[in-house]
Amino acid sequence: MRPVVYSSPFVPAEWITAHGLRPTRLVPRARGPSRIGPLPGLCPFARAFIDEVLARDDAAGAVLATTCDQMRRAADVLAQRPDLPAFLMNVPSTWETVTAQRLYREELKRLGRFLHRIGGEAPSDRQLIDTMLAFDGARARVRSACERVPARRLAEMAIVLDDNMGPREEVSSSRGGVRLALVGGPLVSEDFVLYDAVEAAGGVIVLDATEQGERTMPAPFDRRRINDDPLGELADAYFGAIPDVFRRPNAGFYAWLGRELIERQVRGIIFHRYNWCDTWDAEACRLKEWSPVPVLLLSSGEGHDGARARLHGQVQAFLEVLA
Repeated sequence: MRPVVYSSPFVPAEWITAHGLRPTRLVPRARGPSRIGPLPGLCPFARAFIDEVLARDDAAGAVLATTCDQMRRAADVLAQRPDLPAFLMNVPSTWETVTAQRLYREELKRLGRFLHRIGGEAPSDRQLIDTMLAFDGARARVRSACERVPARRLAEMAIVLDDNMGPREEVSSSRGGVRLALVGGPLVSEDFVLYDAVEAAGGVIVLDATEQGERTMPAPFDRRRINDDPLGELADAYFGAIPDVFRRPNAGFYAWLGRELIERQVRGIIFHRYNWCDTWDAEACRLKEWSPVPVLLLSSGEGHDGARARLHGQVQAFLEVLA
């Protein structure tokens, strides 16, 4: 199966797989020569995503979502490269209305037509149901591993799940240390050093609320409804359940985070955002005022190797305060 590359958690991997294509969720690298030249004001993740997509000679197409202005701009850049078909999926920011829910479902159908144009085949209901159940089982295995594996490994398992239904091996690890939550948007591969910095300083991330973490997993499917309306159940599990700060209102994000902080006995939050990321930058002060536990604010900027070098010191100092 030819890969279809994407990054947004609101793009259902099941829908791509059911069309006979291979969903490949990218965690791009930010370093190295850029293929797109100077584009001032583009966040490190969006730039890295564009470069990674353009490097994928094997890809059948790319799917982006309208959940942030940076990725909208990335879609505009990719649209100028006719050698790789790109699809921009409209994900409504308002989400509590029937109209918004219907729009998301119609966008899935429009995405299906795009997948058909690039070589996929429209699935039967039975094919879609079987695919959904397979992914649901894989995600259940990842969720069950939350207290047994390091946070970095857990994030890697969740990403690979979109590619090949996820690894089945059991990985055990000591989970001792100051219990932390990592909160924010997507991470480039270089930013995975955050996981390592926490462990090196004596902490343990027991809640990964980044875009690659468990926060963005869709809800488990309703086994009673899935046979009657598989596409509707797929839409509800993604659009109706994933908490994110881009939503309006985004109270669901704080309600979810508040419950998880208590359940996981979190003692501190590491909040990560990129320069030029208006969506997450706007939440920094609000989250710090709302949080029942101390918050460390971290920013990443393009080419700021010095800032990366200071990361371990910032995390170490934060954990010393919590100790």
